[in-house]
Amino acid sequence: MDPQQTYTAVQELLLTAWKERLPEIKWSIQMKKVLAGTPIDGYTLCDMILSQMFIGPNPSSLLISYLKHSICTQMVSHVAVLRSLAKYEDTCVTRPFCMKSLLEILKLCVVKISCLGPPDECLQIAVALLQVILWLVKSICLSLEKIADSGSVPITSNLIQMCELVYGICTQDQTRMLLFIARLEDEALWSQLEGEISSVSSIVSNAYASGSSRGNHLEQVLNTTRPQPNQANRKESKERVMMDSPKVKLERALESALKIPNCRYSGRYLPTTHSMEYVSGNINCYINIMTFIETQLTITHDPQLFVDQILLYEKLQNLPRRQVYTALCQGSLLGLVDSTDDTDQIRSFAFLFLKLPQILSHLHQNTPLQEAKGSSLYQGLSDLLKYVALLDSVDRKHKCDCFQQFLSQLVKLELLSDNQAKELMSKRHRSRHTPSDTTQQQHRVIHAKSSLPTILDSLEVPDKLVLDEMPDVFNPLMKSFQLVVATFAATNELKKFTSKLISFNEITKTTIVDGSKGSHVQGALFDISFLMLCQISQQYGIELVNTGQFHADSLGRSSLGYQCHFTQQMVLNSEEESFFDRWAQQCLPDELGAKPTYLPWVQSEQSKIDQLVQLFFTAGDIKTMQMSCEELCHYMPHVVQQTLAAWEHGYIGKEQVQKVAEGICSEMFSLAVCATAWLCSNAVGVDASGDSKVWAFFDMFLESNSRSKVGPHFNNAERAAMMKSVVEKMKGHSSGTSSGAKESRGSMVSITNDPISWTFSSAFQEMMEKKVLTKKLRLELEMMFNMSGVTWICWSVIGEVLKLNRRDDLALAVGAAYGLFQVDNEQLTIALLRRVLPRLLSDPSHNNSITDPRGRALAKLTVWCIASTLTTQNSYRADPKTKENPMKIRKRKRTRGEPDRDSTSTLREDNRPSKLRRLLSIPDEENASSGLTTSLSTTTSPLLVPQTSTQLGEPLYKTIASLMQLFASILSENGLNSRTEFIYSFLQEILTCGDAVSSTVLQFMPVSMANHLFSTISKSFIQDLALAIGQLDSVVARRQAARALCIMGR
Repeated sequence: MDPQQTYTAVQELLLTAWKERLPEIKWSIQMKKVLAGTPIDGYTLCDMILSQMFIGPNPSSLLISYLKHSICTQMVSHVAVLRSLAKYEDTCVTRPFCMKSLLEILKLCVVKISCLGPPDECLQIAVALLQVILWLVKSICLSLEKIADSGSVPITSNLIQMCELVYGICTQDQTRMLLFIARLEDEALWSQLEGEISSVSSIVSNAYASGSSRGNHLEQVLNTTRPQPNQANRKESKERVMMDSPKVKLERALESALKIPNCRYSGRYLPTTHSMEYVSGNINCYINIMTFIETQLTITHDPQLFVDQILLYEKLQNLPRRQVYTALCQGSLLGLVDSTDDTDQIRSFAFLFLKLPQILSHLHQNTPLQEAKGSSLYQGLSDLLKYVALLDSVDRKHKCDCFQQFLSQLVKLELLSDNQAKELMSKRHRSRHTPSDTTQQQHRVIHAKSSLPTILDSLEVPDKLVLDEMPDVFNPLMKSFQLVVATFAATNELKKFTSKLISFNEITKTTIVDGSKGSHVQGALFDISFLMLCQISQQYGIELVNTGQFHADSLGRSSLGYQCHFTQQMVLNSEEESFFDRWAQQCLPDELGAKPTYLPWVQSEQSKIDQLVQLFFTAGDIKTMQMSCEELCHYMPHVVQQTLAAWEHGYIGKEQVQKVAEGICSEMFSLAVCATAWLCSNAVGVDASGDSKVWAFFDMFLESNSRSKVGPHFNNAERAAMMKSVVEKMKGHSSGTSSGAKESRGSMVSITNDPISWTFSSAFQEMMEKKVLTKKLRLELEMMFNMSGVTWICWSVIGEVLKLNRRDDLALAVGAAYGLFQVDNEQLTIALLRRVLPRLLSDPSHNNSITDPRGRALAKLTVWCIASTLTTQNSYRADPKTKENPMKIRKRKRTRGEPDRDSTSTLREDNRPSKLRRLLSIPDEENASSGLTTSLSTTTSPLLVPQTSTQLGEPLYKTIASLMQLFASILSENGLNSRTEFIYSFLQEILTCGDAVSSTVLQFMPVSMANHLFSTISKSFIQDLALAIGQLDSVVARRQAARALCIMGR
């Protein structure tokens, strides 16, 4: 039967059924026989029924019942009905009774929308529903025009029903989210709807403002109320009467339509029996650890990065801002109590008085709308005054009214008013338990801050001819160097200060040491700037002295001849690299130990080296060599190498070696630093406590310092002390006997005598108990971090969390672990996703470890770490200054074996050394055994958002995508166990992090995983998950989201 014959047969059947009054079921049976094997679909059938329904002056009730039966039996789909209804544009004013029937049919459809077709048809339902809303708003607009002219009662009744329908569709969960997806799918249709809503609002406002008879008539109809069922004899307030008026219903309907883009997660699916309760102490644990890390490890970083992490934690925990303020101040004061030496105290005070006010200022600018800006900080500081013992302890230890001086800094930034500061101080005086014996003088850190601009101005590099006057500038700077550097660091200006020092070092490095006054002054300036830069690099990181691109040949050797690792290449600030930058990257030992050096033999330079060795043996005058400062630093490792070789082979004795050490120190202290840097490299693997000539030679430089014959000019005492500090720290990094290690000698003994895992467990438990990361614990964890790497640390942290069972203990452990991960969040997060989770999920022996509430705690920690890493990366990409200023990148100092993310991602495959290409191509055996695939090219299930190779080149993104593939594989087993519960918990926690994080993670979800989830999870979870997936910029994602919402209607 051709389509025309089928069309005629359907029409004849409709006419026969209307004449014979066939029951709905009998009509349905005959209709299915006619339609069997024909090309007529539900769209055509729905149009034909509606056409026959409206042939007469009034709609046929029998045909209406046929259409309703067809909808209920799914003979016609919802999308066919919705599209057919939207075709009757002017029926509302030309045939109001037919319009009433259309509205009844629409009510039946939207009560329970469902679809048995493919995902594409589900997306069509969403668009068709948006078309229906547009049709209703257009009909409302036409109805208002008609009512203003004639005031038809049926039209007015339909107007009320249309308003109620718009409001009901736009507020019901399923239909509201379908409209949200349709808005993203068809933006032009949504713009048209906004235009029609604006037209309706204009008609109503013009009617009230015109004062014409037509406007008065419309106003009267809109304000007329009708008694509700069972309420005719009930007295109602004026507010209740206005709520039932057509005008209020119209405004409510239009407002609900405009709120469609503001869909938010309900969170009703989150469990209550297994939820973790977060009390004040648990919250303080994380913020205390974060504050300590910011003070001791990352004080030079941009405060906005720290603020972003605090805002994220505030959002995840739904914290009041006043509690955040209190925790930040408490953490800063705890750092002051824990500080031991003068350097730690200066840094803690610099954070409290200089950087913390900046952080509070950033938070003040991001105050939530529901909180008053000034009151939150005032209330938070009032809560801080409850910690009387802490405040008294700080004042007693440092002989300073810290709270009063801290308030003065807040007043300067206009974060507090003078009256508020006075009220807080009055409360502080009343609550003080011990008599105040503190000084009222301004703290030296605050005083030093005011001198920073003067210092920077005075360090403007002058002409080389007037360098003779510069020692007077460096004289006061050398005497308070630690204070000045800590102040620069806390104000995020340390990079500027180091650039000034590097400029002095560069302009004086070519100075020929010939004994003249000018060369003497310039040599001293080179020496001072070199020592200052060494100390800054050791205390705050070598990235502060980066000034140019690190160049290496094919063997990884630099132009100076020292060997460097290939992965040390860094993209730096300027076009040319400075002398100190090259030297520090190649030679200066760091917390990971000494760096391997390579001293090539150059025949043309051997004569100069021999002359230098002979000069130091005979205590000659170095001015006869006519060498520049740069050349002396370059040749010094060769001098030490030959001297040590002669000593080890018995050609010279200890007394002659002592003369060489004294001769080097007597010329310039920077030469001793260069010499000991090479000794550190040569001493790798040599026991410092044994009979070693390397370490004996090393100690000679420290001992010769006190017997040096350098004259009392140019701060020689300060330079000698600075050289000793630098050399001792170099020795500590190379032999494990640094000052930090000496301070925690007891902990080092425990690490030596006990298994490292037991030591870590004790340190983590102590951190949970004290709710703060003390300096002693930090040194222990730092040593284990450097010894064992991020994977071991990550395993250990997760192991400590999964040992616990009680919800409050798990909450505290999650906060402590999350804070500890901030030491190197990106690397630890990747290790967690790539190494730890796959093994926990793939190994059946760990099933009990990830059962609730432990599984939910692990899911929460995982999601928080992902959100934290994404927040840092987004801040880095959003601010172009971060590419110029490495202090804006929040991360731990990378090991020399870790490639930097930004540099390695730009390396082309053919530019990599062949050895590195082979290493990168080797499959990860650990990942293969754990079930986590390292390549997405072998996966069969496509992703919700197709990814490019560039996007998957990002380590974190690639790891998330691989983990999602593992989740899909687990869910495909169609079992319900602790692993599937963990996946559900993971997704639930992802949705609590906001659109930015959820969209980034869910874009890597495989389509097969989405299909399985939508067929197994609860309806409340489907709503939020569909909303999150529907926001992804992909048609595939919107189809899956629409399909999930249609599943809810089954």
